[in-house]
Amino acid sequence: MHTRGKEVATREVVNHGIPQNFLHFLEATTDCVYVLDRQWRFTFLNKRAVAEIAGGRNLVGASLWEAFPDAAESALGRHYRHAMNKGSPETFEIYYPPLSAWYEIHAVPVESGLSVFFRNINDRKLAAETARQAHNLLQTVIDSVEDLIFVKDRDGRFIFINRQITEGSSLIGKRVGDFYPPELVDVYEQADRHVISTGEVSKVEETIPIRGEPRRFQTVKVPWRRDGEIIGVIGVSRDLTERIQAEESLREGRRKLATLINSLPGLVYSADPKLLWPVTFISEGAEALTGYCAADFSNGTLDWADIVHPEDFQEFERAVSQARKDRCLFSAVYRIVTRSGEIRWVLDRGQFIYNEAGEAISLEGFVGDLTEQKQAEARIRWVAHHDALTELPNRALFNEQLDAAIRQTADSGRKMGLLFLDVDHLKHVNDTLGHDAGDALLVEVAQRLQQSVRGTDTVTRNGGDEFAVILPDIDGELGLNTIIEGILSGLEEPFSYGGHILDCRTSIGASIWPSDGSKSSDLLKQADMALHAAKSTGRGKAMLFEPEMRADAQRRASMLNHARRATEERRIEPFYQPKVLLSTGELAGFEALLRWRDPHGVLQLPSAIQAAFDDPRFAVAMGQQMQERIISDMRQWLEAGLEFGHVAVNASAAEFRRGDFAERLLDQLRIAEVPTRYLEVEVTETVFVGRGSEVVEQALQTLSAKGVRIALDDFGTDYASLSHLKKFPVDVIKIDQSFVRDLTSNPDDAAILMAVLALGRSLGLTTVAEGIETAAQAGFLQAHGCNQGQGYLFGRPAPRDLTVDLISLWKPRL
Repeated sequence: MHTRGKEVATREVVNHGIPQNFLHFLEATTDCVYVLDRQWRFTFLNKRAVAEIAGGRNLVGASLWEAFPDAAESALGRHYRHAMNKGSPETFEIYYPPLSAWYEIHAVPVESGLSVFFRNINDRKLAAETARQAHNLLQTVIDSVEDLIFVKDRDGRFIFINRQITEGSSLIGKRVGDFYPPELVDVYEQADRHVISTGEVSKVEETIPIRGEPRRFQTVKVPWRRDGEIIGVIGVSRDLTERIQAEESLREGRRKLATLINSLPGLVYSADPKLLWPVTFISEGAEALTGYCAADFSNGTLDWADIVHPEDFQEFERAVSQARKDRCLFSAVYRIVTRSGEIRWVLDRGQFIYNEAGEAISLEGFVGDLTEQKQAEARIRWVAHHDALTELPNRALFNEQLDAAIRQTADSGRKMGLLFLDVDHLKHVNDTLGHDAGDALLVEVAQRLQQSVRGTDTVTRNGGDEFAVILPDIDGELGLNTIIEGILSGLEEPFSYGGHILDCRTSIGASIWPSDGSKSSDLLKQADMALHAAKSTGRGKAMLFEPEMRADAQRRASMLNHARRATEERRIEPFYQPKVLLSTGELAGFEALLRWRDPHGVLQLPSAIQAAFDDPRFAVAMGQQMQERIISDMRQWLEAGLEFGHVAVNASAAEFRRGDFAERLLDQLRIAEVPTRYLEVEVTETVFVGRGSEVVEQALQTLSAKGVRIALDDFGTDYASLSHLKKFPVDVIKIDQSFVRDLTSNPDDAAILMAVLALGRSLGLTTVAEGIETAAQAGFLQAHGCNQGQGYLFGRPAPRDLTVDLISLWKPRL
């Protein structure tokens, strides 16, 4: 179709048989009208159509499809043909691009063809689009609101919802009863009915399930009116869940904070910043700390300054004032006087709060109770300087007091004495009666020492069985001896504990300042050397330091040094002394005896390092080296096919105390592939005595079960007890050479020997006599049934290489 803008038709319209009265109607209508015959030719156009359609004056008689060829296949053509063919009216809207306009068209079939009524609806379309855009804008705004917005009709059906309602358009046309449980429906509908019936606004808080989670909403419902009539309800629901939760959390937080503050082991306060600091708030902890209830402070009856200890107030005030000046935290430790008059220590930490103008408006802080801490610190200081068992000063305080005593004595021009004391039998008491008895003995010794010295003297326990006494202001050796005699006398009387009589005697070493040295370190060394000398000469003795004692101490130190280097450089080696079957003279085996070589390779006896055997570290190290060498030698002898019987090795108490002696020894034998029957372990009866006897028993049982023979060495010379033979898995008893030496001339020794041999036979034990040097001794022992003999008569201890020849060339010796 083509149009001609605002062209106005001026010619007469041909009526072509249209009745006059209908013609007047068609011309009077506000619509554009044209008529088509059945051949699609224009037969009539009213004035409005002529004016609207370009070339309208010339269209009568023209074919629609020829005049407007592009219309044939358009929506216009389809609607026209449908109306013509079906004989039914077609009403439709179509956009006509050339005019950029919308038209509403009514195609009405008539007998002669098709009557077409059309009108320009551009304004209507524009208004509709404007309304649509306004609606979309409103919908967007409503959908962007986080609240739930909805509209219901009088029947409770949803006719509008915003996007915040999660069920979306599925709610449209539905009632709340379609998706909410009855108990909620009654609540919702009751509010709706109230609004509709009264026209009043309803505001309620209600629970609305959202995604299956109940949430709290505040819903406002207002009447929806049209022409003054209420036709429904408009509602807005605001989700209060987070706010309610936040409020509840805030309340809970405040409750917890109040509980925390009031449960603190102290108090929280806020006070007026002016001097004396009147309290404006104080927690309930005030009563526990001060004895005054919180109201006594908060109502002004009492200021905090009123309970600060008078001696501490000035320092406390200075700390607070300085903090205000520097605008920083303050921390003050001071005392307060409680309601009951008790003195308590507190830690006060606080700060001033300032307004925007920089003025202090309050003082806030926390006061904690330090009383127990102060008491604990005092206790710690006491414990750090005192022995818990005897409550005497300990070594740390002893050192301090010794230095102080030297300074004091130097100022007085007199002399000072120092005593070192060792309780002689403490170890034996611990081992036989237990540590409870040993502790009781130490306490008794401590008390007796304090009773035996002067009031100006200091008694200390320096650890273990060691005590010390500082004796200031003495006139020399005479005064020192007088005090020592009093101590020995006081300790001489035995002490009864648990039905047992305990020996309280001590060994004492003494030194005098400045005669024996000007420094405390010199005095300590000299007293220690004197103590060692006293112990070496017997028990219950006292000795004053003498210069030659220094040489003894140096010899001991030299022994330990030689032992240390010998073990580190593996200069410990076994020498083998043969043991002989006294019945035949055949080789029974060997005892491995320790020898060591000095740095020049010179062979040395054990006595040259005797002090090392009393030191557990060296005893274990030397024992391990001996066992490694012995097992290695046995392996070589076995490989060489030598029949050496067995080798006996000595084991010390220190080795057993390690706890793994048996397992380690068995592992060494297994690794070297040496059968256990070739090894014999010798122990003295001293290892059976004491609280570690259980470990010894377990180790010996383990060894015996694996085939290692156990020999009891030096039988009858120390803590001999027949119970040891019963309790421990002993296979061999060795008779000490002290009984063999004089057996041919001393009837007592001979009697003892015969008794021991008889005991061995009755218990089925092998008996071995040591120290056989003469044929007469060997003959006596053989005659009385001794199984084996050992001594210079049969051979001296020899190194490994010579032992190989000894084994190979052995001939019976008797």
